Amino acid sequence: MVLQIFPLLTISLVIYAVLTVTGMGGAGVAWQDIVVVSLPMYSGDVWRVTWGALFLTGSMGLLFVELIRATKAGTASITNHLLSFLLFVVALLLFILAKGFGNSTYFIFLTMTFLDPMAGLVVTTVTARRDLAVTDIQKH
Repeated sequence: MVLQIFPLLTISLVIYAVLTVTGMGGAGVAWQDIVVVSLPMYSGDVWRVTWGALFLTGSMGLLFVELIRATKAGTASITNHLLSFLLFVVALLLFILAKGFGNSTYFIFLTMTFLDPMAGLVVTTVTARRDLAVTDIQKH
């Protein structure tokens, strides 16, 4: 039951916060800007994959799971939406107030924390409307 209501993007927020607060980048470079691998492309470009890009990719995977979980109805789902909204508020406050959180990588993550509860509430509302419509049809 606890895993059903737990917003998975909390994992990403904790990882980001730990890496930022502990100063994992070092030498004046933020951890999310460190290049993990440089991949030469056929076009002649070099694709530089950073820790920030990997962080966002992992967070998108968690967001995908959250969106799938949003299709379930019930008290646990509604609680998950509320906790996800609370996570967005915390993430927003960190973006505005905390050093190391005011950058594009974190802003994209912040938008993900906004999309999670909004998509969940929309899916829940549409599902509830459909269920009400089916119930009304069955009564007549």
